[in-house]
Amino acid sequence: MEMVQRPVACAATAVALWASLGNAAPSSAPPRLSTTSGPIRGVMRDDVRFFGGIPYAAPPVGANRWRAPQPVRSWKTERDATGFAADCPQPQRKGDAAFPQDENCLTLNVASPDLGARKLPVLFVAHGGAYFVGSGREPFRNGMPPLVKRGVVLVAPNYRIGRLGFFAHPALTKEAPKATANFWLMDQVAALHWVRQNIARFGGDPDNVTIIGCSAGGSSINALMATPMARGLFARASAHSAGGLFNANRPLPQAQEQGLAFAQRTGVTGDGSPSLAALRRLSVAQVLAGDSGAPDFGATVDGSWLPAPLSTLFARGQIAHVPLISGSTSNEASVFGLMGFGRAEMARRFGIDLSAVSASYNLSEEAELLRQVQTDFLFTSAALGMTQLAARAGLPARAYQFDFVPPEQRSSKPGADHCADRLFWLGQSPSADAESRALARTMSGWMLNYVRSGDPNGPGLPPWPASQDGRTNPLVIGQHIAATPDFRARQLAPWFDKWQRESGQSFGWTPTP
Repeated sequence: MEMVQRPVACAATAVALWASLGNAAPSSAPPRLSTTSGPIRGVMRDDVRFFGGIPYAAPPVGANRWRAPQPVRSWKTERDATGFAADCPQPQRKGDAAFPQDENCLTLNVASPDLGARKLPVLFVAHGGAYFVGSGREPFRNGMPPLVKRGVVLVAPNYRIGRLGFFAHPALTKEAPKATANFWLMDQVAALHWVRQNIARFGGDPDNVTIIGCSAGGSSINALMATPMARGLFARASAHSAGGLFNANRPLPQAQEQGLAFAQRTGVTGDGSPSLAALRRLSVAQVLAGDSGAPDFGATVDGSWLPAPLSTLFARGQIAHVPLISGSTSNEASVFGLMGFGRAEMARRFGIDLSAVSASYNLSEEAELLRQVQTDFLFTSAALGMTQLAARAGLPARAYQFDFVPPEQRSSKPGADHCADRLFWLGQSPSADAESRALARTMSGWMLNYVRSGDPNGPGLPPWPASQDGRTNPLVIGQHIAATPDFRARQLAPWFDKWQRESGQSFGWTPTP
């Protein structure tokens, strides 16, 4: 299960602005170009060329529901690409802005500083949202990211989410045994193929694509690193609050059982082709109504798109051999509060016994013990563990822990919330104070160097050493910034040991408690 990324509350004005991209007057003549599928017309925003709602695959509707994405039908008349297209179907969440939705949603958004440029670095953003909410609007919720203005082409796709993107069924497996269950991942790979074929027309370098995401978007980055279907489509990766060691995927038989249970909830029984045809005739509302509880969507080990569990593929070195950044925040537990996961639910869903690990934390207050365990179990251990596995495979890998809380929130927050770092990497600050703005400049400076060369280090920036095989040394980013060898070694030891026992794999070293 991947965690929900909530929009920043102060972004309401920006959300309203960007929701009506096509309605505001452009600052100059609209940018125009032709993609491999047809001509498009964009709009100038903040001196950046923006193109929204560009189809990268055919509508996944009717007979194409729960199939691999099909080629998009080309067009000859110039297409209006001045605003966002519909989001993929998802439940409306209280407090979130309501945007148009449609099952015909396989589109992407592109922002370029200069269409006439040659070989600008490309940042491909997979959105978060527990794999059941969110869209390619995400990077623009706070306006145009400053990183684009500094010379980066940004691409943000929609991909199928919820049951429309994550569905296994015996009839589906029989119909397409090598393209089943992971439709969300197939969509992301199709979008990367579109980038490969088209991004030079936007000034970008198809050989210099960095994939990045937070929460479910970060888990997507791990999956793109692992799937053999994405080889050669990106040059580096950056996974944020991604998990990966635990609960990141499920075997196909389990996913099929879950799919059959979903079908029964919609009134469809049986496991043959007539049942699948009936499921494809369901309305979108009926599909959404079939999953009314807490989201439980994730990658399926199908033998083709994901030959083995994600962490196993990392441990074997069977991943894309590109630079990797992986990190988490100091209060990832904030997302568990949103999901209502207390001590009992942690035990039921994840098999976590707080009493069994309490000695490693040495905390007397149960609420704080629960918070730290929730943070470390899925997120901190994975951020450090996945970079360790990548380093063992010979990849230049770097880990971080984001511990910065804006000054006005320090008295009320125990640490940085889930995905609180997301805006900073793009050069945006969620707060107006000088500390936050300065950190946004620093972190976007690291990211700019990284997307250009694969190394975040550069003049005027705090040094960020690569992970060392056999020793964790993440960069801790807070009011002070420094690499911290053996970071939280005592607290993380039980989780590293748990992963080694359960996976049958090894880090090649014994964590020092």
